[in-house]
Amino acid sequence: MVKAKEHLHWLDWLRFTAALMVVVVHARGGNWVEWGRMEEAGRTKLAAVFFAMTRTGSEWVTVFFILSGFLVGGKVLERVANGVFDLRAYAIDRFSRIWVPLVPALFFTAGVALFWGRPVSSFDFIGNLLGLQGLVCDNFAGNTPLWSLAYEIWFYILAGCAAVAVTSRTHARLWAFLGIAVVFLVFTRLQAVFLFCWVLGAASYGFRTVKRAGGLAILGFSLSAAGCVISQIKTATVSVDVTSWAQLVPSWNVATLVFGLGLSLIVPFLARLRPQTTFASSVDRLGGRMAAFSYTLYLTHYPALCVWDKCVPLRHDTLNAFSLAEFAAKVLSCVLFAWLLHLPFEARTATVRKWLKSGK
Repeated sequence: MVKAKEHLHWLDWLRFTAALMVVVVHARGGNWVEWGRMEEAGRTKLAAVFFAMTRTGSEWVTVFFILSGFLVGGKVLERVANGVFDLRAYAIDRFSRIWVPLVPALFFTAGVALFWGRPVSSFDFIGNLLGLQGLVCDNFAGNTPLWSLAYEIWFYILAGCAAVAVTSRTHARLWAFLGIAVVFLVFTRLQAVFLFCWVLGAASYGFRTVKRAGGLAILGFSLSAAGCVISQIKTATVSVDVTSWAQLVPSWNVATLVFGLGLSLIVPFLARLRPQTTFASSVDRLGGRMAAFSYTLYLTHYPALCVWDKCVPLRHDTLNAFSLAEFAAKVLSCVLFAWLLHLPFEARTATVRKWLKSGK
């Protein structure tokens, strides 16, 4: 049986890639005009592929949810099965993971909003800390990617309540049951398909020991590719008429669920792969270092790009060396800033957890 703290290889690279691609998607949107407004001569096949690949923001967020389900929900299932689930330790681990990087990111977001001359709401600040954006408040100060943090927080609450409901022999079971009901009530307002994806990720944790995981991964790749294509067809666009195609494929929710199902079959396969060479081990370790600040990157890239939009408001209508260089500068600046900000905060998460668990 895999130990709770055993390193699951290659998932770090998947986590960092997902965060980086969300940055790329938002940076592209701020760097170029819509495809339909691009210069005719610049609408090459290569440019079309680039634009298509950089409109997959929701798909990469779904990757986060599958990974969260696998790494958090799956390990909760394992600890419940082994009779070692500790609610206090779980709560400290999960909410330190959320809040240690989130609080400085919210202050950075507020600073950028003030720089823009936009209003900053203390109500939204508190609401975003509690995962209430999309329910009773807005994403704080226009930081759009914060919408997904509400989902993560409620996923964590659901997993903790479910574990207590199964393991407790006291009246805590009733409170856990009520907590589960509250989470379900919340998801009548949020997108329930993302909850389904998270549950699939958690359930797939058991596949990490399957001997023929490669076959499942091939099936998963096929499903995720199909889900991604259908999702893109169903995603609104003003530049390409996909009406005739959209009538022939399932809904966006179904596409997202198929995409998530595929990912949930791929992730266990990646988790069990072991580096076989010194070079592969070095690449794997690099992934760990990059993933270490991926959450901060996700939280801060949007306001960082807003600074670029304030200073360089022009959007390009052609894909050339200059516009690509500016695009690369935007992405790299977001990565560098996130790395610097993570050092005093996200990088200290383990220290904060240890201090909280010690009770000092």
